[in-house]
Amino acid sequence: MCTLIILNGLPGPWPVVLAANRDEFYDRPSAPPSFISTTPPIFAGRDLRAGGTWMGVTPTGFFAGLTNQRQSSPSPTDRRSRGEVVTQVLAAGEQAAARRYLEALDPTDYNPFNLVFGTAESLVVAYARDTMRFVDVPAGLHVLPNGVLDDPGFPKVNRAKDLLADVPPAGEALLARMKIALADTVPPAALPHEPAPTYPEDVRAALHSLCVRTPLYGTCSAAIVALQPGGVARYLFADGAPDQHDFVDLGAALARGEAHR
Repeated sequence: MCTLIILNGLPGPWPVVLAANRDEFYDRPSAPPSFISTTPPIFAGRDLRAGGTWMGVTPTGFFAGLTNQRQSSPSPTDRRSRGEVVTQVLAAGEQAAARRYLEALDPTDYNPFNLVFGTAESLVVAYARDTMRFVDVPAGLHVLPNGVLDDPGFPKVNRAKDLLADVPPAGEALLARMKIALADTVPPAALPHEPAPTYPEDVRAALHSLCVRTPLYGTCSAAIVALQPGGVARYLFADGAPDQHDFVDLGAALARGEAHR
């Protein structure tokens, strides 16, 4: 993913709500969320090229989602897939075991990434660079782009916060506002400085929108997940750019999988 919006510590039945846009090359195949594993049960999308996933949950309400870290040079192609990390974190099933798994990794085996994991009670973000660093996600509204949490170098951080500044604390109104934020294609008024820009200005502007659209690369899917203590309250998924594709409620599919555990 390239943008992960986090509402943490909400009052009411959904203490945590997460909304994410997955930005990718259009020709990279993927499958929508389903049970990619039954033992243990993992509900997630699947990258059909490298395997693994970018985001998922367990029926008991354990979440993991990854954003890539922006790099100034092309990413090496001989490193392991970051999607396998998300799958293994979800397989760990709970925060302490997931953290032990991550602590045992050599981050240099992978291109840099950020990984949010946890439950309705507690969320942590792991920053995998040359070392692995962990930071608790504070209560409130946060945005994880291709940098650190709430990175001011990404205009989409402030754009998401502006769109969700007075977001309702729960219910369908909250979900509707999250959909609006994910579907936002408005480019920033000013682009962040880059010493040697790689792309034309119009492409750079599109890449800094919440919902990205360029000729070869853009927002390929979106998801909204509401966590409750011990479970997943809602899982909505748009199989395409959320400004052009409707969200589908996958709660029934997730519940059926839970019933067969």
